[in-house]
Amino acid sequence: MANLTPPEPLIQVRGLKKWFPIKKGIMGRTVGNVKAVDGLDFNIYPQQTLGLVGESGCGKTTAGRSLLRLIEPTEGEALYKGVDIFKLSQSELRRYRQNLQIIFQDPFSSLNPRMTVESLIGEALGVHKLVPEAEIRDHVKALLERVGLQGSYVSRYPHEFSGGQRQRIGIARALAMKPEFIVCDEAVSALDVSVQAQVINLLKELQSEFNLSYLFIAHDLSVVRHISDRIAVMYLGRVVEVADCDDLFKHPAHPYTQALLSAIPEPSPSRVKERIILQGDVPSPINPPDGCRFHTRCPAAFARCRSEVPELREVAVGHKVACHLYTEPSNAGLALNQAWLNVTKVVKSGAIVKSTGRKRKGFVAEAAAERARLADEQAGEAELAQAVEGATQAAAAGQDALTGAAPAMIDAAPLATERAENSGAISVPEPELPDRLTSTPGQTLKPRVEETPIADDGGWED
Repeated sequence: MANLTPPEPLIQVRGLKKWFPIKKGIMGRTVGNVKAVDGLDFNIYPQQTLGLVGESGCGKTTAGRSLLRLIEPTEGEALYKGVDIFKLSQSELRRYRQNLQIIFQDPFSSLNPRMTVESLIGEALGVHKLVPEAEIRDHVKALLERVGLQGSYVSRYPHEFSGGQRQRIGIARALAMKPEFIVCDEAVSALDVSVQAQVINLLKELQSEFNLSYLFIAHDLSVVRHISDRIAVMYLGRVVEVADCDDLFKHPAHPYTQALLSAIPEPSPSRVKERIILQGDVPSPINPPDGCRFHTRCPAAFARCRSEVPELREVAVGHKVACHLYTEPSNAGLALNQAWLNVTKVVKSGAIVKSTGRKRKGFVAEAAAERARLADEQAGEAELAQAVEGATQAAAAGQDALTGAAPAMIDAAPLATERAENSGAISVPEPELPDRLTSTPGQTLKPRVEETPIADDGGWED
């Protein structure tokens, strides 16, 4: 939710630029520049996380490294508690490095393979003299245990660990200086999903325990949503939208943000989702387009977008967007939710929108038909059970009636028979001998045997 009275920012970045010169010829003359970061503005507040998202090559990592002066920025300022980091000398900067740390993307290449874990983590402690030399080993063991590793790993080398374990070592190295601000440069992108969840939860626990602030750089928007308080969206070296996490996912104001969020996979196949397909490729940072840099791919671009650079304006409390659509007369002065609906309609009307997942209407109809079929089966089974029960009861009643009438019938049978014989109604016939038995006086009865034709040797009759 939007914070109406935000605290004083811990980090303030204004007009950050980092251009890489393109040199050509024997003399190495500069013929152009790669404008990796070109005018970045954002704030990072104490004990909060700012997620920095965007396509590959938009300048996220360059911005994070320039902020810590791991690479020297071309222009701009970065204020840490009111002190411009970009204007500090190397000796002055060393004192501030203790409070500004980074977790690198590749946990293997960022660890010296010839150094043990004790040396990797404990070297900075000795340089800044934060811990007595005799206590460094115990301090490193405590840090390893805090990030979920065994203290006995202090004598091992980086190649003896898995990717998730190496990333935990990188986190322990960043925590060793007790910083206030950490740049997490795609700290979980090289890890498995299960390990990602462990590392993300660890970062959140450490943030609460040590009062840390993060600049969390990532591609996975689901991970960014889980860990971030605010999110900044970058496109071709510039921030196009900044907002609180929930507000950004509920009302993505910039057309690029809408397309970016529509690309998030939907885990439920029964849920319909509309994917906004952007046309064309990302322009080259060597020669970016004039005006709004997104106008070459924006489905809602108009003439003003091609000539005038949009400013990062606040369209709601804590929600800023760099888009001319929100300054047009039809949207100016409207609440964000209403202006967002208008812009969304314009974007979808000019874009290729692809629906993913099962159609909701068909899914509902199929589900209703299946429920009706099951209800019919259950009703039929109930009717059959009632019929069987009724028949059983009728049979039992008939059996009881028959059992009660049987003694009276048995008592009346001899009397009825006697009366019938006396009246001549009943005559008993004399028994006759069967036709097949013949007898004479004094002879035993023998059965009469009929002769049967006998087959010849061949089995056939003549």
